[in-house]
Amino acid sequence: MRLFRLSVLLVPLALLLGCSSYSIKYDYDVTASFGRYRTFDYYASKKGTGGTTSLMDKRVRAAVEKELQARGFTLETRSDPDFLVTYYPVVKDRKVRTTTRVGMGWGYRPVYGRVGTTTSQVRHYKEGTIVLEIVDFKTNQLVWQGAAAGALTGLNNPEDADELVPKAVRDILAKFPPK
Repeated sequence: MRLFRLSVLLVPLALLLGCSSYSIKYDYDVTASFGRYRTFDYYASKKGTGGTTSLMDKRVRAAVEKELQARGFTLETRSDPDFLVTYYPVVKDRKVRTTTRVGMGWGYRPVYGRVGTTTSQVRHYKEGTIVLEIVDFKTNQLVWQGAAAGALTGLNNPEDADELVPKAVRDILAKFPPK
């Protein structure tokens, strides 16, 4: 019975922790000369596809600007920048299955017995990923890409998003520019 009580408490905790963490992945063009990059702008603004359209978009954009400026890059909107930044969310449907087994046994040799039951639940959720891409302005080629898989998962209120999005963007850009 103690095992059952413990599993009832630990399964939701494991789900909560699993949904609130994220993993960082990045890749880049090893032939690109990142040392010459000083200024940036957003890819969408150069292509004329519009500005911010959602609250999450505004959070990500503000976090990208703050992090790149903290790294010494300057936002250049009046003339040609050295590189362009684009970002977008990727949302995938995921599911997790939890199985709980409860049972008990009794007896002594040669008479014994046991009774038990198993229940399973499948929970569906959406896993959200932030993807950042750096495009060389002169060549219009992708030179760096980073992602925080799961960073947009389990955001239940604006306070969670305001806390997690800047941290995820900072973690993504930790490896930009490559040394």
